[in-house]
Amino acid sequence: MKDFGFRILNYGFKKIRNRKFVIRNGLVWVAAFIVTVISSCTNDLPNHPGYEFMPDMYRSPSYETNSINPLFADSMTNRLPVAGTIPRGDYLPYPYPATNEGYEAAGKELKNPLEKTEANVAEGKRLFEIFCIHCHGPEGQGNGSIVANGKFPPPPAYNNQLKDLPEGKMFHTLEYGKNMMGSHASQLTQKERWKIIMWVQQLQKLPAAPASAPADSTKKS
Repeated sequence: MKDFGFRILNYGFKKIRNRKFVIRNGLVWVAAFIVTVISSCTNDLPNHPGYEFMPDMYRSPSYETNSINPLFADSMTNRLPVAGTIPRGDYLPYPYPATNEGYEAAGKELKNPLEKTEANVAEGKRLFEIFCIHCHGPEGQGNGSIVANGKFPPPPAYNNQLKDLPEGKMFHTLEYGKNMMGSHASQLTQKERWKIIMWVQQLQKLPAAPASAPADSTKKS
């Protein structure tokens, strides 16, 4: 092949001997490509979302939560997890039942698996002030804002009635709830619950408020 251009005669292409023709047509194609690229990057229409080539290939339609779904026999979009599966992450199955026996067993056997570091205690305090302070108060005295509004009775103080409450019972209560306190299992991961318990244990060490002295009935008014 001595000539510049296409000389693939064996495959039926026409032999092109005009070098200028090849160069000129090549430049036209290059220029068209450059114009196309530049025009696709224009910002003349800042609110235009642009174009998607075959969007269904990567943007599949989805069903709204609680909507009717013809793909399932029960027509429900919301699906339950497969039986026997557990979520990924730090979740571990909880072996104690939601009974008084389970509560007592957790108090005796269940221990905090996390190391008690300053960072974990600080994170427990932060979470406590988000999820617990409105009932238990900033120092666990049972004087949170909900109690101050007179809507609910005060919960026991951590440094008084609950000063000896073991960490296993605390975790069990966060898992299932107890009395007027609801479960926090859907709001806090297991690690987050243990960090909150670390902070509660700090509040258990606070000195109890001194009991008020009885009034002197012999004192004359």
